[in-house]
Amino acid sequence: MSKIRHIAITAEDPFATAELFKQALGLEEISRGDSELAREVYLTDGYINLAIVCWKRTPETPNPYPDGYGLDHFGVQVDNLEGAEAQARKAGAVAQPPPPVDLSRLSGNTLYFEKKLALAGVKFDLSSHGWATKKA
Repeated sequence: MSKIRHIAITAEDPFATAELFKQALGLEEISRGDSELAREVYLTDGYINLAIVCWKRTPETPNPYPDGYGLDHFGVQVDNLEGAEAQARKAGAVAQPPPPVDLSRLSGNTLYFEKKLALAGVKFDLSSHGWATKKA
């Protein structure tokens, strides 16, 4: 069975936004980072991983948010990655375009997704191992 385990939002100030969500919803912070590519905070309620991210402007991506900030994508943990991808593609899902940044340059945080797809204009990730919900 597939389970939603991750939600990613973008914010101009992820650190301040994380504090608001911690106060409003009682979420726990499990990690944060500030690399040359992004400022990011990861929160959890013990079940769902919430990423709050702001990609930095770089020569390669001078405007990383042409549509503004807000919900970016959600992530689904699946038992069978290939089967879940095949099922999603049969329903019309297509691969997301690659991110406009080199994700290997991120420091300190693990990339949890294994497949990035889009369906009906909504981006989602598939992962067989899931997302962190506890401090490392």
